[in-house]
Amino acid sequence: MLRQFLEVKEAHPDKLVLFRMGDFYETFFEDAKTASRILGITLTARNKNDENPIPLAGFPYHALKNYMDKLVQNNMKVVICEQIEDPKLAKGIVKRDITEIITPGAILDTQYIEKNEFNYLAAVYKSPKKDKTGIAGIDISTGEFIFTEVFSELAIDEIQRINPAEIVVCSKEDEERIKNARLNPEPVISMFDHWNFDVKETSSVLLNHFKINSLESLGAKNKPCGATAAALALSYVKSLKKEELKHISNLRFYHRGDYMMLDEVSRRNLELTKSMRYNSKQGSLLSVIDKTQTPMGSRLLSSNLISPLLNQRKIEDRLDAVEELKNQIILNEDLREILKEIGDLSRIISKVGTKRINPREVIALGNYLSAAPRIIAVMNNFKSKKLKTLYDNIFDYNDICSLIKNSVIDNPSATITDGNIIRDGFNNELDDLRSVSRDGKSWIARLETEEKKQTGIPSLKIGYNKVFGYYLEVTKTHKDKIPEHYIRKQTLVNSERYISPQLKEYENKVLGAEERIKNLEHEIFTLIREQLYENIEIMQQYVSIVAEIDVLSNLAHIAYNRNYCRPVFNDKDTLEIIDGRHPVIETMLKSGEFIPNDVSLNGTDCLIALITGPNMAGKSTYLRQTGLLAIMAQLGSFVPAKSASMPIFDKVFTRVGASDNLAQGQSTFLVEMIETANILNSATKNSLILLDEIGRGTSTFDGLSLAWSIVEYIHNQKRLRSKTLFATHYHELTELEYVLSGVKNFNIAVREWNDEMIFLRKIERGDADQSYGIQVARLAGVPDKVVKRAKQILANLEQHELSPQGLTKKIKKQLSQLSPQMDIFEVMIEKSEEKNEIIEEIKNADLDNMTPKDAMRFLIELQQKIEED
Repeated sequence: MLRQFLEVKEAHPDKLVLFRMGDFYETFFEDAKTASRILGITLTARNKNDENPIPLAGFPYHALKNYMDKLVQNNMKVVICEQIEDPKLAKGIVKRDITEIITPGAILDTQYIEKNEFNYLAAVYKSPKKDKTGIAGIDISTGEFIFTEVFSELAIDEIQRINPAEIVVCSKEDEERIKNARLNPEPVISMFDHWNFDVKETSSVLLNHFKINSLESLGAKNKPCGATAAALALSYVKSLKKEELKHISNLRFYHRGDYMMLDEVSRRNLELTKSMRYNSKQGSLLSVIDKTQTPMGSRLLSSNLISPLLNQRKIEDRLDAVEELKNQIILNEDLREILKEIGDLSRIISKVGTKRINPREVIALGNYLSAAPRIIAVMNNFKSKKLKTLYDNIFDYNDICSLIKNSVIDNPSATITDGNIIRDGFNNELDDLRSVSRDGKSWIARLETEEKKQTGIPSLKIGYNKVFGYYLEVTKTHKDKIPEHYIRKQTLVNSERYISPQLKEYENKVLGAEERIKNLEHEIFTLIREQLYENIEIMQQYVSIVAEIDVLSNLAHIAYNRNYCRPVFNDKDTLEIIDGRHPVIETMLKSGEFIPNDVSLNGTDCLIALITGPNMAGKSTYLRQTGLLAIMAQLGSFVPAKSASMPIFDKVFTRVGASDNLAQGQSTFLVEMIETANILNSATKNSLILLDEIGRGTSTFDGLSLAWSIVEYIHNQKRLRSKTLFATHYHELTELEYVLSGVKNFNIAVREWNDEMIFLRKIERGDADQSYGIQVARLAGVPDKVVKRAKQILANLEQHELSPQGLTKKIKKQLSQLSPQMDIFEVMIEKSEEKNEIIEEIKNADLDNMTPKDAMRFLIELQQKIEED
């Protein structure tokens, strides 16, 4: 027996083996220690008296689902090894074989995975010759199968976007690269190097599975890295699963350039699918816009949210559909009521594709498909292009529904071996057997009555047990009345049990019929399952249509109930939002309590909005809501605003809030600079940048200098010039409005009343007159003594505070009163390190002997030199 275990373990050294022994699943050696720790089961030992006893831990077979759930939650890979012959009939050791392998990314049983999320297994393959990496994602619980190719430097971010439960690689280099990235949440990494991933092998795997002649139909032609990753994923899954995987019927290529780029930092900072506070869906944008009625719709909405569109026509098609559904809200609510009746159809169909669907799931499948005619009736009322396309592709599925309705009873058994599945009238042989079974049982009941009369034994009764079938039981009081043809089988304390030839004859007939009924029902159900299997592709088409309808209907429902407006896309390079609201925060407040704000950015005189104001005033909220509205608009959703007009943004970048990465030895400030560097290197003139408190993680002068320089860089680089919201506490930066033509100052309005601070939450033109940091400290409960002392220190510091030009606040104020043109010379001094030659020329100029014309000519020459530099 241990030899059997060791053979399985040798083939699967990275997996925990559950080894069936009678009524228990047992684990041995290191597996036993692991199982004991994770499952909380007793660790014991086999052959305790031996010199090296074997660690052992197990649990009852009927508790498998509960314990398997714990193993899956702990990212374990598990092999289930079952007994494949009856121990009573076995000669020697009972034969065992692997019946299932479960890994975090290869789970078919829906009870182990999140209902509204994809459970992707990702495969990664880096080209040895080119700077390209292929990435594929497969969810065997839904049949979703996608792949792409990206530049290798973008691979980690794309993997994080897919958020796989498991990643398959075929080289140590790829394994190390992913481990070093320290993904969060951390997926299981599996090595799969069973074959050489050349073009021929890749093509063979994909062509054979999809039964096609060319990779072109899959969009995989001339994409060797992506196709190899897809073949790697499929091969790995097939090595784990003995079932057919017909539900994996399509492979879809997606190009990252078709979608807005949202890196992991931006997805996290904007809390698109998970909030930073709860590290879950709660409090995220998804939590407030996901009122979908089906699990398929919820998964599609989540996928769309992290991949907003760049194609304006496609966005407008979605918006047209949402607008029509919103305008016909009663029909939309009717549609939502129908969708509410449809459960997780895609995951039921996956069980059809693996031939694991049980009778109750077949009934659910029929109910979900039967909703199609009612969906068609409602969808027939709509005219928009997208809704009409969806309507044209829905079938009524009558043949499948009729098959299920006519064959399977309404409340069948959950298993396929215990009978009680097939409806009367569906199969003649089955009906005949049932008649025999019913009549036989009635005959036995009549026989009991007749035997009582013939023997004169009133207490005689007929019973049944599994040891010797039907029997006649007579109390010992009437022992002398027993007929001669009764054969005694068992003696009890107060009675005797007998059989008779007549009873045995009918027993054979009845029990034979019941056994045949179970076997025949199993055979019939298997044929029904085969018929469903052949129709899997049209059912999957229905799944995708239902999901799209659900998403659009949901967005219309949200827009109507929350007073969202339709965004307008312009080619004037302007972002104009009137009365914009934060979609998450406004749902947490009473109606009308959230203060809306405008946003106005363009490519000329308001490229960068510098926003000042105290902590708690709402700067971060303002930045985040602007980013969220841009994403929602390109998702195809209405947005929380009175009106919104914007360009198509290719990327949205955020640097909001403090964070560190201690696991990689990175401080808050280093993380801030890494993220800022990524923005400055990756953004374009079509991007939206949201920067909050850049430079606060280091000394004041260093932080101020960096913040100043970053604003200049965004403004002056022709490659960049991205629309930017820049929130800061450095009030010195507000001077940039007078230096850079595209910078404008804004502030969050605050008023003081009796030394109290009142937050108005409204964005105003101009800079804040002070930071109110000390007032915020008092609001937070800092002792009065500390607050008073802070005011004294602040007054002293302000008299000696240096501007970026090296001037104290006091001197600067005096100079500005003497010469309004002083700013020109301050700018030149600021650039002294870059303009040493020009500064030297100014210093050496003979001003006393210059005529006005000479002075003008000198200034023009200086200006030309500055422009040339």
